[in-house]
Amino acid sequence: MASDTASDDFDWVAAHSICTADAMFARLRAGAQKDVDRRNSLDLHAKIRFELHDDGDQFEVSRVVPSGLSSSKTLAFVTFAREGRRIHISGDGVDVDFTAIVAVNDEGTCRLFVGEIEYAEWQLRKLALEHLFFDDSEE
Repeated sequence: MASDTASDDFDWVAAHSICTADAMFARLRAGAQKDVDRRNSLDLHAKIRFELHDDGDQFEVSRVVPSGLSSSKTLAFVTFAREGRRIHISGDGVDVDFTAIVAVNDEGTCRLFVGEIEYAEWQLRKLALEHLFFDDSEE
């Protein structure tokens, strides 16, 4: 019978010490860059592109449309901001606004929690970026 929790001798202190917002934020940033690269490679809407801009404690994923030789117009963006053990995700031009807390779950895995719902990294990125990537509206 499979267990949904870690064993009685699980070292939760060590697990918690490496389950940090810094580490999770870095993994979210790297995953978001891969998501941006993958979405751009699909080329479903050739005139719309996606970009990631990194500013240390926060990064932004933008939906842009080229508007000249070297400029582009930002249509919408989602910002990921690290605030202690929390990661706040908000959108402009897309309806996204929630805060995730980094913690060790009952199975001993480092996860993200929004309210009482537990998310893996890819699930949180999907929650944050799905509408930005696949909303057909152009402003």
